[in-house]
Amino acid sequence: MIRNASGHIVKLDGSATEMLKWLSQFYNFTYSAFQTNTTVIESKPNQPGLISHLLQGDIDILISIAVTRSRMPFLDFSHPALYIPISYLIPVPDSFVKVEAVVKPFQPEVWLALTLAIPCVVLALSLLYRNANIFPGFRNPSRVNKKPRWGHTSFYVLGTLLNQGGYLYAKFSSFYWVGGAWCIVTFVIVNAYNSTLISHVTLPNAPPLIKSIYDLRNRPDVRFVTERNLNVDAVLLSADTGFLKFLGDRLREYPQSRCNSTRECVEMVKSGSHVYSSGITSFLYRAMKEDYDATGQCNLQLKSGNYFFLQVPWAFPKQSQHMKYFNRGIMQMREAGLVDFWIRRFQADARKCLLKQHTPRMKKQIDKQLGLDNLIDSQSNRLLISDSMKAKISFSGSLDQQ
Repeated sequence: MIRNASGHIVKLDGSATEMLKWLSQFYNFTYSAFQTNTTVIESKPNQPGLISHLLQGDIDILISIAVTRSRMPFLDFSHPALYIPISYLIPVPDSFVKVEAVVKPFQPEVWLALTLAIPCVVLALSLLYRNANIFPGFRNPSRVNKKPRWGHTSFYVLGTLLNQGGYLYAKFSSFYWVGGAWCIVTFVIVNAYNSTLISHVTLPNAPPLIKSIYDLRNRPDVRFVTERNLNVDAVLLSADTGFLKFLGDRLREYPQSRCNSTRECVEMVKSGSHVYSSGITSFLYRAMKEDYDATGQCNLQLKSGNYFFLQVPWAFPKQSQHMKYFNRGIMQMREAGLVDFWIRRFQADARKCLLKQHTPRMKKQIDKQLGLDNLIDSQSNRLLISDSMKAKISFSGSLDQQ
């Protein structure tokens, strides 16, 4: 619905308007919008609401109005034209750098095994080189005196582990097999570590404001907000039991919880510590798109609460002769899939932000740290395909062939 500067309705738009158009063509009747500046549904002192105009006969039907216990004595409701799972908007959590992300990729047992393996490999290579003359295949005794110090071997082991490479002079097969085995191990460890570390660093790591709408029970610092006088507001304020009553009490205790417009609710969400829920999901999609177009970034995150399904019928005066025809027409539109088609047609395109908010789901899988069994399986797979992928390990010199 679009109004001009004076408050008059100049255009009707949306899925409800399309339903009304279809019904007017199906039953061959005409309609017009009731021109009024009021947006209040129930009457207030010195301010008549839309329901009072309906009861006085000024209008014949109210479109998309929620059923409440206080409205049932003097209104008749059609079959629900819409079944809406109530969703809500929360601010996108800020990302921050975690120092512990450096050790996140591996489980403690992997770090322990790696810590023990490094000195063992350094010791093995050093002893092999210092006693090279006792191994078969060594045919150049003059070079035995060129023994590297312990630091040389340590730099080689650590250099290959840090993916920097290394150099040691080798002339016999025992040294070759130990060094080659260490290169294969570091190849697996380095690739597994780097790929997992990138995932930990690039994905959002800050927890959301709330993970479920039911978290509001234990979060008095988080405020629940919605538009004043719209469907969610009416249903929650009239609830007298269960979780809906709890949300209604939260609306009453916080004076600013009932916004005058969708934009006002969105600004409260962006300020932090506010959750915004609307009975019209297209409002939430449109709010996300408008904010993205204005700021160039996604500041809002859509969550499907499903804490209740809002049934949105059309309201008639008691004993209205029109209701049976509208009931039949609404059922035919729903059966033909027209209602869902019109909802998708008028839904704002917020896919840029919706796709980004799905990445935290991947984080649940990435947060699983790699253990020894994962690395062993990975190394076995690499050895099985070694015919097609050959690791190039460079040693100075070559083996003497018999």
